Amino acid sequence: MNQHRSDTLQHLKGKYVTLTVEDAQLLVGTDDGWSLHIYNRYTLSCGEWVGALTHASLRLKLVDCLIDDVKMTMMFSGDKVLTVDLTDDGHSGPEAMQLNGPDGSIVIWN
Repeated sequence: MNQHRSDTLQHLKGKYVTLTVEDAQLLVGTDDGWSLHIYNRYTLSCGEWVGALTHASLRLKLVDCLIDDVKMTMMFSGDKVLTVDLTDDGHSGPEAMQLNGPDGSIVIWN
């Protein structure tokens, strides 16, 4: 696990985030200026339903976020789970994910 990158996402924990699909990427944004751009394959699980989020916007509270070498899992209130494929097969470019902070900081997952 990349501890630095995992710790970076802890800034989002406990916040309400908006998940929006735009230009073939998933954007996870907060009201205070954090934005996580997800370019790799992802799925959203909502109870029994599992699928890709398309042409929609959801506002959810982020409960926890875990990262290992093959996936990132974001757990939201209401038992919704976003899973991002971080393997080479899940890559669609330009990078796997990019986190932009309100202070101008950038963290990139390749």
